[in-house]
Amino acid sequence: MDETDQTSRETNPRRLARLISALILACIAGAGGLGIWFFSELHRPGTMQENTIILIPEGSGRVVISAVLQQAGIPHSRWVMQIEEYRRGRAYRPKAGEFMLPRGSNLYQAMDIIHEGKAIQHSFVIPEGWTSIEVSTALLDDDRLSGTITPEIREGELLPQTYFFTRGTDRNVFLERVRKAREIAFAEAWADRAGDLPYASLDEAVILASIIEKETGLAQERGKVASVFVNRLRAGMRLQSDPTVIYGLLRSGIVVERLKRSHLRDPNPWNTYMQPGLPPTPICNPGLDSLIAALNPETTPYFYFVADGKGGHAFARTLAEHNRNVRAWRNLNKVDE
Repeated sequence: MDETDQTSRETNPRRLARLISALILACIAGAGGLGIWFFSELHRPGTMQENTIILIPEGSGRVVISAVLQQAGIPHSRWVMQIEEYRRGRAYRPKAGEFMLPRGSNLYQAMDIIHEGKAIQHSFVIPEGWTSIEVSTALLDDDRLSGTITPEIREGELLPQTYFFTRGTDRNVFLERVRKAREIAFAEAWADRAGDLPYASLDEAVILASIIEKETGLAQERGKVASVFVNRLRAGMRLQSDPTVIYGLLRSGIVVERLKRSHLRDPNPWNTYMQPGLPPTPICNPGLDSLIAALNPETTPYFYFVADGKGGHAFARTLAEHNRNVRAWRNLNKVDE
C-alpha cells in the first residue's frame, strides 16, 4: 500500500465530517433566518391608522380570514398564518362575527382577537308602549340583523328594554331572547301580586298593564291609574279608556289624529266604551313597571281620571267631580264632538 492511498483514506472521513458540519450550520442558519422572517411577518404592525372593524362571515376558512385581514391593513403571507394556526394547535378556533382591530394591530394580535370571539355588541331598544307592529317594522328595517320574522309578534309578548346582539343575528333568534326575558320578568312580577285582583291570569294582567302604559307616562301615576281600572272592574263598570279605542281603530286601518266622540261609538272589540271588561288582547307591549302597577295597584276611592293639561291627570271619585275636571281640561283643549 502506498502513502497516497493511506492519506486518502485518512482525509476522506475528515472531509465528510466537515461537509456534514457545514450542512448542519447552513440548516441552522437557514432555520434561524426562516424563524426571524416568520416572527417578523407575524408581528409586523398593520397599516391601519385607526381602529378598524372587520366582519368574519359564518363558516369562513383560513383563505377568507386571511383576505379579510389583508384588506383591513395587515399585510402577511398566508403561509405564515397557516404555520401559526398549526403552532397553536387544535385549541385555536377562529370565530365568526364583527371584530374591532386596534390601530396598528399585527397578525398575531388579530388572530387572538378572532379566536377569543369577543364580537362587537350592537344594541336595539324596544321602548315601553310600542305595539308589535312598531317592533316588527324596526327590526325589519335594521340591516344589522338577518332573516325574516315568523310567526308574527303577538301583542304584549315582548319586554321593552335594551337588548344587545352581534351583527348578522337572526331576527327570530333575537326575538326568542326577548320573549324569554319577558317570560322570566313577568312570571316573577305575577308571583309578587296583591291578593283579590279582578283578573285571574297573567295574560289578563298584561292587558291591563298595556292600558296603563298608554294612559300615563308618569311613573308616580301608574299605581293610581291602575287603581281606577281595578275599581271599575270590581264595580262592573266599563273601563272607558281612550287608548283602547285608538288601538281598535288602528287595527281597522283608521289613523286617529284626535279622538272624537263619534270614535267612542265604534263597535270594535277593543273599544272599552262599548265593550265590558278587558279588551281581547293587550294594546301594546307594556313595560315591567306598568305590569307591577297592574298587579299591585294603589288603594284609592277613584273611578275617573282625565288629563290635567300639565302632563299628568286629575282623579275623581264621582262623575260630578270628573265632569268638572273634564270641563277644566276642555278650557285648555278644544275637543270636537
